[in-house]
Amino acid sequence: MDNYLLLKAKILVEGIKAEKESLEGIGNKFKAQNHGLFGWDFENHVDLLLPDDFILPDGTIVQFRLNSKSDFIVKKLNEKLILFNREKDICEVKWIKQPKFYSKKTSSGENMVKVGQIGGEDCLFFCYQNYCSYFSHNKQCTFCNLVATSKTYNSVMKKKDIVSIGETAASAWSEGMVNHILLTGGCFSNEKEVELVSTILDSIKKHTGMDRIPGTILPSPAKGDTIKKYYDSGIKAIGYSMEIFDESLYKAICPGKSENTTHREFLDSIEKAVSIFEEGNVYGVLVMGLETKETFLEGIKTLTGLGANVVPFVWSPNPGSKLSGHRAPSPEWYIDTIQEAAEIVVQSKVPFGDENHCYKCDGNSLLHDAIRIKAGAQ
Repeated sequence: MDNYLLLKAKILVEGIKAEKESLEGIGNKFKAQNHGLFGWDFENHVDLLLPDDFILPDGTIVQFRLNSKSDFIVKKLNEKLILFNREKDICEVKWIKQPKFYSKKTSSGENMVKVGQIGGEDCLFFCYQNYCSYFSHNKQCTFCNLVATSKTYNSVMKKKDIVSIGETAASAWSEGMVNHILLTGGCFSNEKEVELVSTILDSIKKHTGMDRIPGTILPSPAKGDTIKKYYDSGIKAIGYSMEIFDESLYKAICPGKSENTTHREFLDSIEKAVSIFEEGNVYGVLVMGLETKETFLEGIKTLTGLGANVVPFVWSPNPGSKLSGHRAPSPEWYIDTIQEAAEIVVQSKVPFGDENHCYKCDGNSLLHDAIRIKAGAQ
């Protein structure tokens, strides 16, 4: 199989399963799902340890999204993991090695894996609060299953001790596996959030010895003066979960968020953030597959025109979300759309480096892979 980008799209859209024998070592030798924020599987699996993600032969990272009805299955043959589509042998895959810090504890006795987790191969993820106030008013984004995931698995700490976060970051970085971090939380007061994030980053800087942390903060939409406060906290990049670029669809799919942050406010804030963090260090985050190709690509053009990069996650109908049971567009739609998006990003000349975000931590997105392939073909 030469087209690993299409293969990744198919697996993300259709899901995957694995034979029991292929799962040996998951949770000790190989990295398992720990549900730090959302659940991306098509179905829940409380009593079954599954890989978080896996590697294709060309280095592409693919998120493992369980679907017991999928034609894609991983089998263990002659000590190798082989991906099949029904009875057709496609390629060898590899689970990702479990970090050493997953089996360590903080000075307060907390399991480090419940504090922070590795996304893909090299991104250290901290969710500082597994909570979103929109759920209490039934105004959550229709694709989101944050609350349901937290209740179903209860596999991470809901609120993390500041010192524990710093200790976990230091331990993870010392292994040589981590290249950047991603910090995020649920939706709450901007002022309280920026204070919390600053305290967390102070702890990470203290324990790692770094002056400025490579990676991204993805808070409630940062506006006005809070943007500069996030920059001053010591993080190198900031993200905006804009979700849907089409303004009318944004209001329908994100009823709570759109009441607090309008489409225009997102664009104005992103533009201001670029002026502070500089081009390439601001990310617009979109959920790809819930709007038309035309409006999605309009979003790519607009955001790159402001000097921002884009992280478009491939949507799946997660259990516990209002859109559970729906279907995503075809893999071919995703490939056609993402290749056009990659061309727009390349032509924009916005810096697309790997310091704060890269293809190795992008198991649920296709854009980094498409740009990497495009660059390799030139």
